[in-house]
Amino acid sequence: MNFDRFGTAAAMAAAIAAVLIVGVMDARADGAPQPKTQAAIVRDAVDQFVLPRIDTFKMRTHELASAVPGACKPDAQPAALAAAQSAFVETVRAWAPLDFVRFGPSARNHRLERVLFWPDPRATAERQLSALLAARKPELLEPGALATQSVAVQGLTALEVLLFSEKQPLGRGDDEAARYRCGMADAIAAALDTVAGEIQSGWMGDDGYRAKILNPGPDNHLYRDTSESAREIAKALVVGFDLVRDRIALPELHAVSRDPPRRARLPFERSRATGVFVVATVDALKDLYGICAFATRVGPDKTWMTNFLTAGWDGLATESRRLDEVRAGEIASKDHLHVVRKLRFDITSIRQIVVRELAANAGIILGFNELDGD
Repeated sequence: MNFDRFGTAAAMAAAIAAVLIVGVMDARADGAPQPKTQAAIVRDAVDQFVLPRIDTFKMRTHELASAVPGACKPDAQPAALAAAQSAFVETVRAWAPLDFVRFGPSARNHRLERVLFWPDPRATAERQLSALLAARKPELLEPGALATQSVAVQGLTALEVLLFSEKQPLGRGDDEAARYRCGMADAIAAALDTVAGEIQSGWMGDDGYRAKILNPGPDNHLYRDTSESAREIAKALVVGFDLVRDRIALPELHAVSRDPPRRARLPFERSRATGVFVVATVDALKDLYGICAFATRVGPDKTWMTNFLTAGWDGLATESRRLDEVRAGEIASKDHLHVVRKLRFDITSIRQIVVRELAANAGIILGFNELDGD
């Protein structure tokens, strides 16, 4: 199928509908995994997906907070800055699977924005960070002080500016301004580690979020029954689709489709970690989809969906890994347009099937009002 011709939303919707109608019948093989109950979906999503990734994120922020000061030691070698930059990229990789888990401790006290302030079309993080660096207030470098400031200067977006500056490399120079930049980088890395710890601890204990989401009931003010907690998990999956579409595929497609074509501003370009972020997000979405066993919810009269979904996930994996390559080449080239259009097509296709068919077949109703784009 020629995905490059889907220049409009209407054309893409028509193409999806055609594929859904035509389909290839492919009965599920004997011994295929069985559908999970809603309670099992919630338990497995929390214990196999969310909590292990929170632990990984906390480990990475701790490593980042330990690596950044090394780049600013008086006798620091270039390898020390490279180590801090590598720790930053690994923290980005670890955060990507959690960025769409927008419930629980992550969603409280602006923690999502304090980790990643995006979209940032007007470079708010860089402007506000520049103002702080110019003011050089020593009290802002004290533990916890950044929590009183704008979320734009507390997380990955601001730290990327400091760690990957070509004009003012971190750790270079011994004047007051250079020392303050180092102190601010240390403070931001420490703030990230603090937020990661808050998210991690918020899930733990008898009164933690894990206990709340796994034990719905009349006395639970968050989840009255299992259908509500299962819906929370399914919504996270759909939010992940939406974020890839709205943060990556659509901005890139709109930019390269202009006359003359332009380059979109995507997250983590300065650190060359855009591809890392997108690939980690796509891989995590597929993992969560598998843990929820949504593929087993294909109706007996629509078994062609199995092949269609497999092709869609394979396409996402392939094209997300090509994104950095085509963006580094000729803008709006044939390959560039193909990758972006295919990303949008596969994201939209899988999202529609999950919302309208698979989640619904599992008894999970995702309302149109909560999910923009349906």
